[in-house]
Amino acid sequence: MDGLPFIPGFRFNDLTKQYFNLSAQFHWKNGYALPKAKSTGIGKSPLDVETILYGQNFDVAGYDPTLTYGKAKDPPKPIELPHFVKLDRKCLSFNGYTQHTITNSPIETFRVRKVKITYFLVDDTIAVVEPVVKNAGYVQGCVLKRGQIPNPYREGRPWHWSDFIIGEEINFYGIAYRLCGCDLYTRNYLTSMGVVVSENLPVIDDPYTAIREKKQNEQSKLPTLSFDGKSAEDKLRQFLEYDGKVLRFYAIWNSDISDPTDFKYFTIVYYLTDDRLEISASKTMGNNCELNPSAVFLSKMKLPKHWSNLPPNFPSIYLEAGNEEYQEYYRPRDFIIGNTISVMGRRFMLYDCDPFTRDYYKDMLKIIQPEPIQTINLKKDNLTVARLAIPPHTGIGDPDDTRQNCLSLVPKPPKTLDFVTFVLNATKKLRYKLKMVPVYEVDSLRDFIMEYCIGNDQMCIVELASKNSGFIKGRFMSAARLRKPNTSVDSNQFYGPKDFAIGAELHAKGLVFIITELDLWSYNYMNENKDMFTQEAIDGAKRFLESKNLLNNKENVENQENQIAVPESTPIVSAT
Repeated sequence: MDGLPFIPGFRFNDLTKQYFNLSAQFHWKNGYALPKAKSTGIGKSPLDVETILYGQNFDVAGYDPTLTYGKAKDPPKPIELPHFVKLDRKCLSFNGYTQHTITNSPIETFRVRKVKITYFLVDDTIAVVEPVVKNAGYVQGCVLKRGQIPNPYREGRPWHWSDFIIGEEINFYGIAYRLCGCDLYTRNYLTSMGVVVSENLPVIDDPYTAIREKKQNEQSKLPTLSFDGKSAEDKLRQFLEYDGKVLRFYAIWNSDISDPTDFKYFTIVYYLTDDRLEISASKTMGNNCELNPSAVFLSKMKLPKHWSNLPPNFPSIYLEAGNEEYQEYYRPRDFIIGNTISVMGRRFMLYDCDPFTRDYYKDMLKIIQPEPIQTINLKKDNLTVARLAIPPHTGIGDPDDTRQNCLSLVPKPPKTLDFVTFVLNATKKLRYKLKMVPVYEVDSLRDFIMEYCIGNDQMCIVELASKNSGFIKGRFMSAARLRKPNTSVDSNQFYGPKDFAIGAELHAKGLVFIITELDLWSYNYMNENKDMFTQEAIDGAKRFLESKNLLNNKENVENQENQIAVPESTPIVSAT
C-alpha cells in the first residue's frame, strides 16, 4: 500500500491508531518562539522523508509570494467627505453696526444699531440679528432671516465670505452695515484660507444712549429716600404695646359730584400698631355713599400726606407708587378735630372722635382735642340751592328724550312706562273710527281707524282703503303718545281716555280728526271703568249704539264677551 498514490480511494486509515494530537510547532529560545523541524505527525506518528522535506521552511529572501497568492491588490482610496458634511454647523460670525436716521427730533439725528452677521459655510447663507437692548424704543431681534443675499456689485453672484473685510461696508438690500470685528474661529478660518484679517475696530457710541446714561448717572447722585429710623425691635415693641388699640375719628366729605347739598359721613380708624388707617362709610349717620356702594371706602394702608408728590427718580412707567416712594405720612398728631386731611385728593373734615381717642391724646401726646363740631346737612335743612335750568325744546326729536339728555351725562331712555300696568293692560285697546276735517275736497272720502293701548297710553292711526280716492291705505301715524295742542312741552299733557268721545276732535300731524264711531268692546270697557272716562263720553257712546239698534241684539251681546279677550278682532260699528 505504500506505493499507491495519495488520492481518495487509495489510502486507508490505520484502525490501530489511538492518538491524534499535534506535536509542538515551535521551540523556545531566549524567550522567543522559533519554528522547529517536524519529524512526527498526528499522534506522534513518524513522518516519511518526503513529508519532512516539504515541511521545511523555504528561503524567504528568494521567494516571490506572487507565484503563490497572485498579484496584490491596490490599497483602498481614502473616502472624500461631501461638502455639506465637512462644513455642517460651521459658520463665520462678524460684529458690526448700522446707522438709522432720526427725523423731527431735537435730541438726536441718528441712532447706532449694533448687529451680528452670521455666515453659514454649508450653503453660503447669511442671517442678521440685532441684540436685544432694554427700553430701546424699537423692535429688535432678527433683522434679516437666513438666506442667500445677492451682491449688488457683482451681478448674478451672492455675497461670499471673501467679500467680508473688517472696516469695510457691505450692503444688504439697501441697508449698509459696517463690519467692526469677528470671533476667533472666523479669524483662524480666514487666515487658513489665505485672507489677511485686520484687527477688530470699536463700535461707535449711540448718541441717544450716551445722553440717557448721563441722565441716569445724574439721578443716581441725587439723595435717596431716608430711612424712618425704626428698627425691627422698635416695631415689635410698638406691636406688643398697642395691639388691639385704635384711634377712631368721624369725618364728613362733600363730593360736589352727585349732589352738592349732601354730605357723606365716614369713620376713620387709625391703627397704632403699624400706623395704618382705614376709612369706611358711617352706618349710624344714615349715610349712603353712591360713589362707593361698599362699606369700605379706603382699605387699610399708610396714608401719605401728598400722594402726588413723588421723588424725581420714581419711574413714570408705574401707575401706582408704593410705601417706599413717599417721604411723609399722616401721624396721630395730624388728626385734630376741625382739621382737614387729604385722602388721595379728597378733603375729609374731622368733626368728632370717641372717648378712648380723647384720653390717648390727653395722656400720651398731651393734646386736648376740641369739642365736637355740629355738622349741617344742607339737603335736610331745606336750604336754597340753585337748580339747573332745562333749555326749551328745539323741535328736533321727542321732547322727553331731549329732557332726559339734560338730566344725565350718559343718554338714557326716559321712563314713561309702568311695567306692571303695561303687562296687565297690554292687550286692551280702544278702537274708534275717525273722519278727517277736509282740507281739500278729496279728504272727505278718507276714513281712519284709531287704536289706543291702555297699557302704555300710545295711539296709532291707520287709513282705510277707499275706492277711487287716490290715497294708499296703511299706517298714517305710528304708535306714540300724542300731545294735546296749545300745551307746553314741560306740562306733559297727552291725549287720554277722557278725551275720546263721539264728536270729539283730535289734532295729529297738523290735521284735525273727528271721532265718529266706536266698537262694542270699547263701550263695555267704558262701563266697567267709568272713572277713566267722562260721563258725557259714556252717554254719547250709548246713544250712538242705541241709534244703530245694537245694544238690544243678543248676538251682539255674545260677540261682546268674545271680543273682550281679543279686542283687535272687534269690528267697527258702521251706520250702514
